[in-house]
Amino acid sequence: MSNISLCMIVKNEEKYIEQCLSSVSSIVNEIIIVDTGSTDNTLKLASRFNPKIFEYPWDSDFGSARNHSLEQATGDWILVLDADEAIYSEDVKKLMDIIETTKANIIALKFHNFTDENSEENYNTHMGIRIFKNHCFRYEGTIHEQLIPLNEKVLHKPHLTDVRVRHYGYLKSNAGQKKRDRNMPIIQKLLDKNPDDSFQLFNMGNEYMSDGDYEKALYYFQKSYANKNISLAYCPHLIFRIAACFHYLKRNEEGIKIIDEGLKIYPKCTDYEYFKGRMYKSLKRYSLAIDSFNKCISMGASPANLSFLGDVEEFRAYVDLGNIYFLQDDFAKSLSFYLKAIKAKSNHYELIYKIGEVLNKMFSDKDKVLENIKSLFANGSYITNLLVMVDVLLNERLYKQAEECFEKIQSKEKYDDDINYLRGRVLFYKKEYKAAFDEFIKVISADNERSLLPETKIKAFEYLVICSMVCKQKGSQECEGELIKPFVETLKSNEEKQIILYFLDKSTVTFENSSKATIYQILSEILQVSEFELFEKNLEVLNSINSNEVLLDLAEVYYKNGFKELALKNILRSIKELDVINANAVNMLNKEFLLP
Repeated sequence: MSNISLCMIVKNEEKYIEQCLSSVSSIVNEIIIVDTGSTDNTLKLASRFNPKIFEYPWDSDFGSARNHSLEQATGDWILVLDADEAIYSEDVKKLMDIIETTKANIIALKFHNFTDENSEENYNTHMGIRIFKNHCFRYEGTIHEQLIPLNEKVLHKPHLTDVRVRHYGYLKSNAGQKKRDRNMPIIQKLLDKNPDDSFQLFNMGNEYMSDGDYEKALYYFQKSYANKNISLAYCPHLIFRIAACFHYLKRNEEGIKIIDEGLKIYPKCTDYEYFKGRMYKSLKRYSLAIDSFNKCISMGASPANLSFLGDVEEFRAYVDLGNIYFLQDDFAKSLSFYLKAIKAKSNHYELIYKIGEVLNKMFSDKDKVLENIKSLFANGSYITNLLVMVDVLLNERLYKQAEECFEKIQSKEKYDDDINYLRGRVLFYKKEYKAAFDEFIKVISADNERSLLPETKIKAFEYLVICSMVCKQKGSQECEGELIKPFVETLKSNEEKQIILYFLDKSTVTFENSSKATIYQILSEILQVSEFELFEKNLEVLNSINSNEVLLDLAEVYYKNGFKELALKNILRSIKELDVINANAVNMLNKEFLLP
């Protein structure tokens, strides 16, 4: 059995260090930590894993710090991880089997670079060399250091694996910002010495992209591309990121052009073809998007070194095809692709919500909707499946079927939050506001967030403010807003806190565009329970939203709730008063008012 040394360099990594070390503690024989000046609890948290800790004065040189860690290692193999990385537990045994059987001296792992604080389903991917034979390699480079063989006789063709690593470093969190603040001056110094260094231009582009500054990211990526070397490992990523910047900047025509260039260089890159399909979809060129997604399915998976998104050859392509056919009202085809997607990745519960939406469009007999949703599960009476079914049915306003399913749920402590939330929803739509209020209070006051269903906490707050406003309007003191306020601080997002407090106090505030989805959801829920006077009263919130599309968004709320004439009226008002129309409004006009 081979001995493995984990080598790390750290500084103020308390947020993720335990998660990192826990992920590999069962397979490494020693843990080498080179600390470059931590002032938080990093070393204290790491100490329970019995590491060997070495202090190293930070000299703005990652390569030398990495090499210092290698010099302390005694294992046959070196595993290098950053503190914000962790190997998937289900892949650990696979990794050990590879280490014991490979003839290679270096092993590449598949990194999932998460891009969403709230979901591990949103990520891009890259291959990274992180395991190698001891005494055969060292690092070169001040930042984004490269592994170099100690002599020409060392074989350095990597063994590419599908062993996955969680990576949290691209998240727009405080930790991510600190990393960018540290990295960017180092990269800039290198560019001052060599302004045409394609790799460092690429690295600088990555820093700006992580910060959401796509204009500056594109500037550096394009400069890097001008000096590209297609034999280097980062070049396929460079092309993809240029296209991504164009997409985020709504310059999809240019994005498609760079992807087509990329496909000439790397014709087996299914991820390029998939992203081209996404850009065609954004441009409403649905036939071309469908062609691209179907091509992804026929191409199969990208080679490991050309994979940036993952699952594009099946799951993602199926979902996008389902979405397009749904937009075109071809519900049979839409359902077919959603079912293929959930077969490819059965843990994606969110697809059941899309399937429920399609089934509700397809069947006038709503009991058949329930029957078909049940058929998605191997055991329709299992509690987690029932919870999802009830939530889906409530979303589709099939209240009779939802209540029928809810009555079959047996109380189980593990799922108390979900059960209370769903009971609250059932009562809310029956207009039993006080009883619903009491259930939602249980959800927001729970010590631990352990819900199966998505976003139950913020949704519970939304229902609570509506219950409170309805009771207040009717002259009842039963659903006091003051009972909600102590829990508002438990919300993670300042934006969410601001919205809830606004509806409770009607304080003067300006909401950015990113807040409007939650605001319109609250307005939509008020309409769903036919509290029209309250709805009219709360339309004043539109004056607080910093957007020129408020009337179009309001039109969507009306349309979603069956008030088509009011939807049309607000679209026409938007055109006349604000000179603004968007794609969703055009679709509504075509579907309901213009097409014969």
